[in-house]
Amino acid sequence: MMINIADLPVGALAVIIGFGIANEFTERLQELGLTVGTKIKIIRRAPFKGPFEISYGHSSRLAVRPNENTAIYVRQVE
Repeated sequence: MMINIADLPVGALAVIIGFGIANEFTERLQELGLTVGTKIKIIRRAPFKGPFEISYGHSSRLAVRPNENTAIYVRQVE
C-alpha cells in the first residue's frame, strides 16, 4: 500500500516506492541515496507539523521539511 511519508509515525520503518513529482528536491534526494527501494526510519518529528528526521543506509540522516515530504511515497514495513 502506497502512503505519503508524512503519514508515518515516529519509529516506523518503510521502503521508498516512488516520488510524486520530479523536481530539484527529488533529484537531490536521489543524489543523497534516497532512491526507490531504500529503507528508511522516522526518527523524530518537530511539533506542530514541523520537519521530521529520517535515517537511511548505514548511518545517514536527513531532515525533511513539511512542504517537501508530500513528494515522497513509501510502503510501511514491519
